[in-house]
Amino acid sequence: MASQWTRVRNRGRTWRAGRILTKYRFVVQYRSDGFSGWQVQKDRPTIGGTIEAALTRITGETPSVVGAGRTDAGVHALGQVAHFRLQRSWPVDRLLKSLNGVLPSRIRVLRLSVASNAFHAQRDAQRKRYVYRVYNGPILSPFLEGRVQQVYRPLSPEAMQEASALIVGTHDFTGFTASASQVRNRVRTVFVSRWQRKGRHFSYRVEGDGFLHHMVRNLVGTMLQIGLGQRPARDMIMILESRDRRLAGPTAPARGLFLARVWYRT
Repeated sequence: MASQWTRVRNRGRTWRAGRILTKYRFVVQYRSDGFSGWQVQKDRPTIGGTIEAALTRITGETPSVVGAGRTDAGVHALGQVAHFRLQRSWPVDRLLKSLNGVLPSRIRVLRLSVASNAFHAQRDAQRKRYVYRVYNGPILSPFLEGRVQQVYRPLSPEAMQEASALIVGTHDFTGFTASASQVRNRVRTVFVSRWQRKGRHFSYRVEGDGFLHHMVRNLVGTMLQIGLGQRPARDMIMILESRDRRLAGPTAPARGLFLARVWYRT
């Protein structure tokens, strides 16, 4: 018996019961204030749910949007990648323009293209970059509110940089993972981990093959303690080896965190 599914990978289309499904891939930026994160939730506005509603309004279909990462409430994105399927094939320029015309101003689709049917925004991601922003000073500009973590006391960039370098490599990050996490394999590889300072502005950049729930925010919370002189940089190694979340610092607020970029092989 012939299979119900026939795939044409190079055109991004799938035939199912006589219908053509076209897969689209897109890059989106968003400010998450006012949303309950990325993942669709009942009776709560979310980034993914808002994009799905916009697609339904434009196309009359009800596609599911799958993102590279399920960012938490308060976490922003500079380069989230996602995909969806439609029964009707749309010109990408028209669909892109229509989406940005319907979506709220806090969400903008930067690029949209037809994807291979084999493409999966979450499973195919090879590398991700997160950026965490800190303002170190007593008076925070209202234009930065909701987009940085404010730290009042002076921070030591040298101590924080020393600490950040200690997590580069392949490690079990259980000690920096949300205690309620159900993920079994907690080994991840970090390729880049470093702090930069420009005046009162601190920025932490971390790139890896994947990240656990609250991992980046727990790393930042611990390194801020180190920057404040509350603990030594070598504690990063101790926490990794202990695999004990209780030994790490507090979870840094979501508002300073940005999903900056996602890499794929193609």
